[in-house]
Amino acid sequence: MQPSATIDKRPFMHGIAADLQALRKGPIALWLIFAVKFLESVAHFAIYNVLAVYLTEDLHYNDIAAGTIAGTWLTAVSVVMFFSGFIADAVGIRRAMLLAVSSCLIGRLVMTVGRSDPLIPVVGLFITTWGVAALLPTMTAAVRRYTTVQTVAFGFSLFYVIMNVGALVAPQTVSFMRTHVKGGVDVAGIHLTSSQTLFALATLVTLFAALVTLLLPVNDTASADQAPAGPPKPAATRNPMKILTEVMQDRQFFGFLLFVSLLVLVRLIFQHAHLTWPKYTLREVDKDFDFAGLWSLNPALVIVLTPFVTAFTKRLSAFWCIVTGSFISASSVFFLVFSASMPAQIAFVAVLSVGECLWSPRLYEYTATVAAPGREASYMGLSQIPMFFAKPVVGWTSGWMLATWCPATGPRDSSFMWLIVGLTTLAGPIAIIAFRKVIEGGSRRPAEVPT
Repeated sequence: MQPSATIDKRPFMHGIAADLQALRKGPIALWLIFAVKFLESVAHFAIYNVLAVYLTEDLHYNDIAAGTIAGTWLTAVSVVMFFSGFIADAVGIRRAMLLAVSSCLIGRLVMTVGRSDPLIPVVGLFITTWGVAALLPTMTAAVRRYTTVQTVAFGFSLFYVIMNVGALVAPQTVSFMRTHVKGGVDVAGIHLTSSQTLFALATLVTLFAALVTLLLPVNDTASADQAPAGPPKPAATRNPMKILTEVMQDRQFFGFLLFVSLLVLVRLIFQHAHLTWPKYTLREVDKDFDFAGLWSLNPALVIVLTPFVTAFTKRLSAFWCIVTGSFISASSVFFLVFSASMPAQIAFVAVLSVGECLWSPRLYEYTATVAAPGREASYMGLSQIPMFFAKPVVGWTSGWMLATWCPATGPRDSSFMWLIVGLTTLAGPIAIIAFRKVIEGGSRRPAEVPT
């Protein structure tokens, strides 16, 4: 285990205040990125929270077909994210952001107005692929570029909190729509279902995100007095293929790739939470169960706990924070194995969220710090290679698992379904510990924050 840095002796709240004050002195571009992250989180999670249910209730796809559509889209997002990192590093933050937000805006508009054929909203969903895929590596690279060595940990923590503020607004919006706008609304003589109304709101929010993106500086390098967390990006290498070659020649990358490959087993529980769990609750708990309202507990806990967890652990090894948090998140699934009761549903979401507070923000930091300077977006994109293989497994099998063990009608064995998910998830952190020496071989000490 790498030795941890010196423990921060500042009073706890003073430390948080000082970190926030240090971020405030940074470039305005960082806060514009935070604003876009919030708006995009609201729009994206509003759609994603209801996607599996929408495909079945509105478009009348069965469980297997709905799971296949969702899984294929998630796979496409992972494939595009793989390439989008190189594009972002090559063309710059502002241009990459504008391309991504435009993709989301067009696709969500098609999902809102498409109604004559059930394929049209699906086409709209796939139009958003580039935007959904490109925004994460681009914004991650931007946060790294606009923070300093001293503020990078808190910067990524705040980035994650802001994402979860949006993720909290989203399910509350879904809950309101499904509760109070069940019959949909009529706009200019056109009837929009509850889900289409939700998509219309997501489109409007995306439009605001596009306007904020236009305010980003054309020159997206950090200001001279910002003392960026790494050396400035080499200006000579702007060719995406050359960037790919350089990254693949970096020895550290392959240990990192193994690490994120194993961590995928934990990250997939969040795919199940959006694709498998909502239908499960409607069938096992109550047909009118407010799954979106309960899921809002996840971002609420993340918002409250993440700054405190980060402040307590930012001087500790990112590697062990990620492993510990992964074990906690993996254990959450077993509440569903033993019970379908309301307390079990609450415990599942709560324990999953506590673990997430520990590992997920540190993973952003780990990725951005492992990356060679100027290649942060490429690393974030390449980190999605394992998700490319894993997302279709969840998307395509979620529908099959529901149809087999938790069908809309007939006998069910949901406990066995969640046992499979739980054991698969738990294998991730166990394997990470087993392969730790391989993962950290040749490390540039990414797991520590310099003093």
